[in-house]
Amino acid sequence: MTMVWFGMFVYPILVSFLILATPLTFVDAIFLGVLLELLPVLAVAQVQAGDGMAVNRTEIYLTSGFSILVLGLISLGLGLQTLGLERLGLGPHPRDITAEVLWTVTLVVAGILILLGFSLIRKRIGSLENRIIRDLMPVTSREKKFFVGLALCAGFGEEVAYRGYAVSALVMATGSPFFALLSTSAAFGVLHSYQGKLGVVRTSLVGLLMGVAFIHIGSLWPPMIAHALIDLVVGLALRDRLLS
Repeated sequence: MTMVWFGMFVYPILVSFLILATPLTFVDAIFLGVLLELLPVLAVAQVQAGDGMAVNRTEIYLTSGFSILVLGLISLGLGLQTLGLERLGLGPHPRDITAEVLWTVTLVVAGILILLGFSLIRKRIGSLENRIIRDLMPVTSREKKFFVGLALCAGFGEEVAYRGYAVSALVMATGSPFFALLSTSAAFGVLHSYQGKLGVVRTSLVGLLMGVAFIHIGSLWPPMIAHALIDLVVGLALRDRLLS
């Protein structure tokens, strides 16, 4: 509960700063504060409160997928009003489809290499993947079907929220792509606190990778597709290798 109270204390301070010191609207400041501070803090608190609890994979896939989808839709709605389709990275781009595909493949390969690299680090230091990650990996064919849905929701919802909306809103508010990338990637990593300390770092790096690509190419489609594909490859193909 200490973490929750801390989050509740810091959140209005952050929102007030965004309202007073940036051109963001009141609603955007509130929602950006949720993405950058409130949700990550609640994620940490949830891990602490749920330590040792039994995991129902199908239920978690459904509730998490729905929550992420709603988060993405809210981000899309606010982003369309404040930023427009182009700044969200969802508008038409002069870059041809071949370049988009190449960027997608590059992000998938780079993301998987990051995950494999952290797997090697974990093995070197003699550390097992935490219990939550092991319990969340799909086992039955039914679970794998639900996991596919979760991966698709994550590819859309998390990328629209933390790259398309949050990165673009912070760039507009501060004029600094560097600050936008670091802050959103850190928040994205802490949001995945259930993966443990190494998991937070590796998720932050994957988020940073997606953010850099988004800013460089101006399109959110490669990060969205790559995010979903990475989750699918990890959960359906590399599960045993990453957990061994």
